[in-house]
Amino acid sequence: MKKIFIITFYLFLFFITGCNIEKKNLNVTNNYYANTKYNSASGQYLSANYSISKGDVFSANKILKSQKEDLTLLDLKLFSNIVSGNFEAAESIHKISEKTEENDFLFNITQFAINFKKGNYQNSLLIAKKTENNLDFNKISSLLEYWIYLSELKKKNNLPNYDINNFQIPIYKLMILENFYNTSKLVKIADYNFKITSLSNIDLLFLAGFYLRLNDIKKFEEIIKNRLPYNFNKDYLLKKFSSLDNIFYKKISFQTIISSYLYKIAYNSNIQNEKSSSYVKIFLEMSLYFCSDMDVSKYSLAELYTLEKSYDIAFTKLNSIETNSIFSLTSNLKKLSILKNLGENKSYQKLLFEQTNKSPNNTLILYELANFYKSQNNYKKALTIYKQLILNGNTSSRLLLSYAICLDKLDKWNEAKQVLLKIIKNNAYDTYSLNYLAYSMAIKKQDLDFALSLIKKALKVEPNNAFFLDTLGWIEFQRKDYNSSLFFLEKAIILEPTSSEIIDHLGDCYLMLGRINEAKYEWKKALQYEKNTHILNIINKKIKKYE
Repeated sequence: MKKIFIITFYLFLFFITGCNIEKKNLNVTNNYYANTKYNSASGQYLSANYSISKGDVFSANKILKSQKEDLTLLDLKLFSNIVSGNFEAAESIHKISEKTEENDFLFNITQFAINFKKGNYQNSLLIAKKTENNLDFNKISSLLEYWIYLSELKKKNNLPNYDINNFQIPIYKLMILENFYNTSKLVKIADYNFKITSLSNIDLLFLAGFYLRLNDIKKFEEIIKNRLPYNFNKDYLLKKFSSLDNIFYKKISFQTIISSYLYKIAYNSNIQNEKSSSYVKIFLEMSLYFCSDMDVSKYSLAELYTLEKSYDIAFTKLNSIETNSIFSLTSNLKKLSILKNLGENKSYQKLLFEQTNKSPNNTLILYELANFYKSQNNYKKALTIYKQLILNGNTSSRLLLSYAICLDKLDKWNEAKQVLLKIIKNNAYDTYSLNYLAYSMAIKKQDLDFALSLIKKALKVEPNNAFFLDTLGWIEFQRKDYNSSLFFLEKAIILEPTSSEIIDHLGDCYLMLGRINEAKYEWKKALQYEKNTHILNIINKKIKKYE
């Protein structure tokens, strides 16, 4: 098929730079494209192209749904269908467009997905070998060869007695072996993997399921309790792992094994930032194509769409994770994060309290709940939860800082100061703790020279942080060095021009320098951005005094 330069170049850009491309000269909006009637090929191209540039291949699919003739648009349609996991639709597009080049990435990836889904493992292996130079298919080829080899031996009733001394085998091959050998014969391999400290969460869940099938409760509980992170509901897993209809409890099918490995490819590519988001999405969607219960792939897709600010797609992916899923808590934590960033306070609060009732002892939920109370100025409730978390062994700097802030707000400054000093002792360049302590001491006019040394440390790490510069300016103000104070406050206001606190400080500094009109101008400007009634009253009194 004749190559069309603009499409080829555009797809090249996607795989080199990712689909979240900044369009500096593209002054368009979602509503414009949503309301456009796509009567022409050029209109469809521009609209679909725009959706893809934002990472929203689903909208592109809708725009191009009826397209069957224009080869340029078919290429675009092919791409959007593959990235969204519609592999059968992609194969149909291949046939229409007669796009059958064997070295073509999109062709090969589609053929691999469809052949593997149908159980045509020999064909899948041949396709994987064609693409292994361009993609991370080496391990997939190895796993396919391993499965095919054992399957042929089993057909001939010629499976060898397994060499129990040969136990240094990775967990993915252990899962394959369990389909051909009795689970009890593979314990040494499992124990070898159990000792590996770098196993992913998915590897750990596979291993936990293996030990539970062996009825080795001790090792199962060790994995769940001590090796999985807190974004799993551990109490729930300990009670329900065997009763849940989850892919990790049953003997693992080959489709699920490859699904999991595709997730691993996507995860590693994303974490190393070596591939585009479109590339990562293809492998995650293929993972779900082979195993629709691979909820970790749904979650990872939601993370990608969240980063691209396609929140509706992210929520669709998260909502497809069932409430009894192992990844339900992880999914809901992500929803809370999205809702908070969007300012959807009612929905956020409703979901937070639902999760608190469901997982009352989970560290991450408790931390989120404490942060919520703190944001509502309910420092007493927040303090109680922070203290509970600290007593349970969580002594992260962020938690201790939040704890110190609540102490300070409840007029327990001496206790708060000791906590802040403890944080700084453990990490001399914890910038937010340095800033909070320095600013608090400036407000209280305590040991200003020490406060000055603290904020200078923070500014070594973040020299252009407007709020740190404001703290430095306010310390200099309290030291009566108003010219120095003005220098730092004016620098801070350039970086954060809508901060009512910095503007108010600047007004106070102008006043001390005898520049009363400039002071009143800044205070009046501060009123535009301040929401706190008490602070508004204080600023208005200053304005009235010097009118």
